[in-house]
Amino acid sequence: MPIDAGTRVTSATAHGKHGHSLINDAKFRQLYQLALVTQHASRREKRLRDCQAALAGVAADLLSTDVIVAAHAASVDDIARGHVAPRMDRRSFEERVIEALSDAVGDRMRKTRRITAIFFDSAPNSPVLHEARALAIAAKLPVLLIQTGSPSPARARSHSKKKKRAPLEYPSIPVDAHDVIAMYRVAHESIERARDGGGPTHIVGVRWQLAAAKQPGRAAKTLTPDAVRHLEEWLITRGLPAQQWRNEIVAQFESNPVQAARQSKEQAFAAPNKSASVRENPATNARAIA
Repeated sequence: MPIDAGTRVTSATAHGKHGHSLINDAKFRQLYQLALVTQHASRREKRLRDCQAALAGVAADLLSTDVIVAAHAASVDDIARGHVAPRMDRRSFEERVIEALSDAVGDRMRKTRRITAIFFDSAPNSPVLHEARALAIAAKLPVLLIQTGSPSPARARSHSKKKKRAPLEYPSIPVDAHDVIAMYRVAHESIERARDGGGPTHIVGVRWQLAAAKQPGRAAKTLTPDAVRHLEEWLITRGLPAQQWRNEIVAQFESNPVQAARQSKEQAFAAPNKSASVRENPATNARAIA
C-alpha cells in the first residue's frame, strides 16, 4: 500500500517494518562520519547544506557498485572520501539520468540487486525526471529518487491548492532534511525494498517550519538546521561517544582520508542493520531507535 505524502517521519519515531529498528554502534559511527565529511564539503559549497543528511543517510546503506546521479558526487566512494563537490561532467543532469535509468532496466531484468540513487533539488520540474519517475514505477525499477531543499508541507500545500494532485503510485515519504537518523531509517527500508524487487521510492527532504506547541502541556520541538549538530545531540542523549568519535574521525581523515573512508565502510558492512529484528541483542551492541 503506498505511503502518502502526508506521512511525516521524524527523528526518533522513524520505525522499521515491524515497529522497531536496531542500528549497531558501527552504523551510528558511519553515519556520523558521513555527516562530518559532507558538512566539511558544504563549507566550500553552500548549496550542499540542505543535502548533508540526505547524502549521509542514503550513502550509509549503498554499496560501491550502486549508482549515484547527483550534481555533487559521482559515486558512493566519493561521498565516503568527502569528495562532495560539483562534478566536472560535460553531460547534462538529464543525460546522466537517462543513462542511469537504462542501466536500472538491465539491473531489474538481471536481478543484480544494484540500486540507482538520483539526487535532485527542489521540485522535479524537469520533463526527464517526470519520465524517469513514470518508467521507474511502471517497470518497478530499483531506483531511489531523493529530493532535497523542499519547502515546508504547509507552504507546499499552499502552492498546490490550485491543482488537484494525482494519486501517488509509489511511496513518497517526506523526511526532515536536517535529520540524518530519520533519513537513514527511510533510506534503509527503501533500499531493501528496491533490492528485493519492490520498485522505486521518492524520499523528500523537507525543511520543516516548526512553531511553538499550541496544546497546553505539550512541549515544542526545537528546529536544528545543522545536520551534524542535530545528530551529535541525538547520539549524546543515548550515551554514545560522539565527541570521541569526532576526534578519531578528524584525526583519521587528516592523516589518511582514503583509509579512513575504507575503514568506516568495512566496520559498517561487517555488522549490517537488521530492521526485521524486534529485540535488542546486547551481544551485538545494537540500540533501538526510541
